[in-house]
Amino acid sequence: MQNYYFDYYQYKKKINSHKTAGFSLIIFFIIILTGIAMLVYPKSKTYTEVYFVEINSFLNYKDASTLANEISALGGAGYVYYDGKYHVLASYYPDEEDANTVSENLLTDYPTAKVYTIEIDKVSLSNELSSSQQDCIKEQINANEKLINSLYNTIIQYDSNNISDSEINMILSNIKTDFSDCKDHFLELFKSDSRLNIAKKYLSKISQYVNLFDEIEDEQNISSKLKYYLIDIVINHSSFLSAF
Repeated sequence: MQNYYFDYYQYKKKINSHKTAGFSLIIFFIIILTGIAMLVYPKSKTYTEVYFVEINSFLNYKDASTLANEISALGGAGYVYYDGKYHVLASYYPDEEDANTVSENLLTDYPTAKVYTIEIDKVSLSNELSSSQQDCIKEQINANEKLINSLYNTIIQYDSNNISDSEINMILSNIKTDFSDCKDHFLELFKSDSRLNIAKKYLSKISQYVNLFDEIEDEQNISSKLKYYLIDIVINHSSFLSAF
């Protein structure tokens, strides 16, 4: 009768190889399921986007300024935005599809026209802020967005000849009043809070353009000026949000 020798080392090696294969298989299925889950339930964006119609971009300001003046004379904003290049922006649109439609319509005259997008980090308020401060920030964000939407809709109506030069002054005056009340509340509450100095700086820039509404009646090209103000307000609002 042959004696059977139990090789414990080989047995253990075989068991471990089975465990390793099983573990690898589990990891494989986890990766597959995670991929499927990401497709079915895509991760929510940590940012929002704002859209502009860009006519062209340049490496030097002189060329950008020349085109900006041309666009302004035609009723566009003629706004020059720098991010390493000088982008000549004609208008702001809250909806990407609208921005795409306008940029495509401009391709015949301006083959370089396209949509320029700025990404804005979503606001995450610090727990160090009191509830009243957090409420004030949210209120100001809403006021900024209401200002942007109101000004955008006013431009659309003006360009469509639905409102006259005299009517637009009254509309802008009402928009200014609504914004200023909320802005003063924000600046007063955070007057002595150094943590929000950057936010206050951008809010003050927005306010400077709102104050220019009083002078719009004297402008030769009202539509161009309003588009210019709107783009600057949107960009400063984006920076305001990033300050938190």
